[in-house]
Amino acid sequence: MGVRAPQAQGPQDAGSAAGPLVRRLKKGELLFSEGEGSRSMYYLKSGMIRIFKKKGTSSIEIDTIHSGQILGELAFLDGNPRSASGEALTACELVEVSGETFTQTLGKMPDWLKLLLKTIVGRLRTASTRIRQLESSSTAFDYSAKDGSRAAHYVFFSPIDVLKISTAILLVASRNGTPAEKGIELRAGLLQRYGQQIMGVPVAKLTTLIDVFAQVGLVVQANDKDHLTDIQFLEQFVAYVNEENLLEPTKRHDLSLRAFLVMGLMAKYLNQFPVDEKTGTAKVNLGVVMKTEIAATGKEPFRVEEFGELQKLGYATQLIIKSQEEMFTEVKPAEFLHKFRIQRLLKAIEAANEQKGKGAK
Repeated sequence: MGVRAPQAQGPQDAGSAAGPLVRRLKKGELLFSEGEGSRSMYYLKSGMIRIFKKKGTSSIEIDTIHSGQILGELAFLDGNPRSASGEALTACELVEVSGETFTQTLGKMPDWLKLLLKTIVGRLRTASTRIRQLESSSTAFDYSAKDGSRAAHYVFFSPIDVLKISTAILLVASRNGTPAEKGIELRAGLLQRYGQQIMGVPVAKLTTLIDVFAQVGLVVQANDKDHLTDIQFLEQFVAYVNEENLLEPTKRHDLSLRAFLVMGLMAKYLNQFPVDEKTGTAKVNLGVVMKTEIAATGKEPFRVEEFGELQKLGYATQLIIKSQEEMFTEVKPAEFLHKFRIQRLLKAIEAANEQKGKGAK
């Protein structure tokens, strides 16, 4: 999920041994972890911090703390272990206030105490409702049981999350985006407005999905700015995810990782096989693909039976096997590459969910 934060940089007031300390975090560093003991709270001077709770093998987003806000106050007051974890979404600077410092300051700053108590009361009033809402929005269902029953499990990105964030990016790009050399520049403030304030998606999910888009080249990140490289593909991706989400689970185009790897190798070598002008299809020889990969890597890249999923989903025709060197299937190149691109993005999102799940353990 993240690495531990560095130790405090030093006293803010050198004349007081118990004075507030300054902490600086890099993006992805943990300020504190759920379950650990602490008698400190923090004032966030700059940056953003996500507050999240572990739920099974994943996590639930509780809140996003912005500059000018206080965090960690509940464990600070009651002495109980941390009820959630805090991770830096951006570079952050904080002031750490220890219990000793608070005791010394209490009589001098009554307004600060009022602000603190108001924060606690407000969060306690909304915590139960907010957590139930977040649990619901972060729930996905597994229909793999033999009796057809479904089981709920928690994921960082649910299909609804992906749809909301992608739609927010489309809105900002199409209505307020600025054309640039690297693509359409996305305004961060508007993304947060649409994604967080209007659609109710935590900032942590918004920024993480943008990072996933960057991994597959759909977003280019440069000079602290995000650029959408292909707005048409993102529209098509949103339509695909929406249609899949509306289908019965047994009819969805779920692709295993092994079958996806076969699809990736076909895409890699697709331009080596000519396209028939009449049918618009290319006859792909998987025997050649396999032989080329073995020569390059020294190991067999896939098993023939792993190809079956691609035929079942309609991504390619039935595999005709004449010999180990001649195994033919036909695809329409443009359509096949588009489907591969969508599956590549879906696999990247699955990998992000898996990574977040491991980090929440």
